[in-house]
Parts: sequence; C-alpha cells; structure tokens
Amino acid sequence: MLRKENKLKVLKHILENGKVTRGDLSNELELAQSTLSYIIDELNEENFLLIEEVKSKKGRPYQVLSVNPERFSVIGVKVGREEVHGVLFNASLNPIREHRVSILAPMRSNEGYTRALRETVENLFSENLLGIGICSSGLVRDHQVVVSHVMNVRNWNLRDVLGDFERVVVMNDADALCREVSQRIGSDFLLISYGIGIGASLFRNGRIEHLEMGHMIVSSEGKCYCGQTGCLEYHSSEYAVLKSYLGSEIDFEDFISNEEEKYRPFIEELRKKVRENFEAVRKHYEKAFRNLSVAVGDVVMSTGVSRVFLAGEGAVSEDIAKLLEKMVKERFNKEFVDDVEFHLASANWMLGAARAVVEEYLSDILK
Repeated sequence: MLRKENKLKVLKHILENGKVTRGDLSNELELAQSTLSYIIDELNEENFLLIEEVKSKKGRPYQVLSVNPERFSVIGVKVGREEVHGVLFNASLNPIREHRVSILAPMRSNEGYTRALRETVENLFSENLLGIGICSSGLVRDHQVVVSHVMNVRNWNLRDVLGDFERVVVMNDADALCREVSQRIGSDFLLISYGIGIGASLFRNGRIEHLEMGHMIVSSEGKCYCGQTGCLEYHSSEYAVLKSYLGSEIDFEDFISNEEEKYRPFIEELRKKVRENFEAVRKHYEKAFRNLSVAVGDVVMSTGVSRVFLAGEGAVSEDIAKLLEKMVKERFNKEFVDDVEFHLASANWMLGAARAVVEEYLSDILK
C-alpha cells in the first residue's frame, strides 16, 4: 500500500506542476532516490511519462519529467441555463477541442438537457477517454441534479443519461470552480460564483465544501423563483443590480424564464459599464451588496478564511470584489475579518470538472 501511495503522490505532483525534475520530486515528496527511481521506471513502463534528457553546463545531464499527454483524455462539461459547454482535454489537462449547445427556453427540461449533453459527449468522444466530469448549477447530490430552478430540471440522474461510460463524475458548478482555483492557491478560501445566480464553495483543510449560499434567507421580503421568500439571489444577484440600474421592478420568475430574450441586452450593457467605468454604476451594486456582504462576512467570520474569490459571468471587474471587501470590513468587527482579501478568479468550469475525473482515477489506483 505504501508503494502505491508514493506512486500516487509522484503522479499527482507531476500532473499539478507540468514539468519537474527528479530533484524536485525527491525534495518535495521526501522520497529516497531508490524508491523514486523504481516509481518513475514503473510509471514510464505504463506509458504515463515523457522523460526528457537535458544537458547541463555543469556536471551530468538531468531528466525533466512530464505526463504523457496521449496517455488518456477526459471530457469536462459545464451545464448551465444558457448552454452546455464541453471540452476534451488530454492527460496534461490541455484542451484539444470543444463543443457548445445553446439552450433556449423550450429546451429547459430534463429531456432537453439530456439531448444537449449527449450531443456534446458524442462530438468530443475519444478512444482513450478516461471519463466525463459534469458540473451544473443547482443542488447536486449523488450524481444527479436534484433541482435547478433556473434550468427547469429536477431529479436528473447524469449517470443514467451517460450509462455507457464507466466513469462519470457529477458536481455543482461552484465546486468545480473551487477545485480549479485550489490548484493555484495554497491556503483556505471561499469561492463565490456571481452572476444571475449566486453559488459558493469553501476550500478548507484540503477539502471542498459546497455552500447553498444563493438561497440563504436574508430578508422577510422578496419572492424568489425557487418558491422561498427572502433568498440572497433575489436581493443581491445581478437581478437586484439590474432592477436598480433600470429603476423599475422586474418579476423574478419572468427574469429567470426570459432573461436572454428580454433582459440580456441590459445585462450586457451593465457589465460593459462595470468594465469601463465602475463608478458610474457603483451605487446599484452597493444597494444589492448589503445583504451579500452580511452572508459572505458570516462565512468568513465562522471559518477564518483569509481569501475570498469572485468568479462567474457577473464578476467582470476587480472593482466588484473590492467593493464587497470594503462592505464586509465596514459591517464586521476588525478582529473577525480584518485580514481577509477579495479578488477575482478566472472561471474554467470545464477544467475543474475534468480534474475531478482525473483525481477519482488516481484514487482508484490505490484500490
């Protein structure tokens, strides 16, 4: 078992770092040279590695190790309200090709998303396919989307939909983003996916914890499309910002049902102004972020994280992150939240979903 564990450590380290030397592996993983040599030889025999001899101006040549990109491929898919977007990655987790299916209102059902997902997988299929990682908005448990009101989906079992494939990994989209950001961040953090909806995921002690933040109750007013009253999404998402920006009431259910047909141009206009001149629209975010700052501050205070990252379609400027940071620090006592920093993070849902498949595969090596 110890040999398998060391083998897994070596392979994961190479996957996460791209190219490494034997010295890097020995120092980082604290493995004896004899043990390391045995593991590298075994991985090379199994076609996992590319080994490059590099000449040195001083002393002997040394070897640079990387994952053989042709060893396997993996599909990562983001299922969302507007589209199903899939990417085929090689074993180095570099993209090979992608496929998108636009989702319009008549397609928002279990059946419509099933057709779109199957089309995506068929177009990305590869003979050396390791598995398929799928991330989706909504409440995700046990390989199924239990409910996603914005997608009009309930009890959508993705392993049943893709039953021909042995390895199908399903997760919430915020959790997929959290997994990807964790590859670049060494400390605990809170990830908030911000846009028309609000999602959140916590990375703590090396583990990902999903937070159903968008439907936390923060008020006694405001009928949410989910059926509850007072949800955070009603009061703090781009829906709330857009209402303030347009200076008019918008029915939340109508907004969710007809966003691309009736409201998309206004959303895009708002995002454009945020990128170009945030001060011109700042007041509309301040109004919407009052409740968001409380919800986020509560998580920061209770978990002790020192970093918060905003990602997603609505996170288009660092100014948004800094406004939220300012409001949290104004609302909470200094000793509770003083060290926390807020920043934007790039959003690559498909890569996070694909990485989950690879991690499950690597865990299976130990069995």
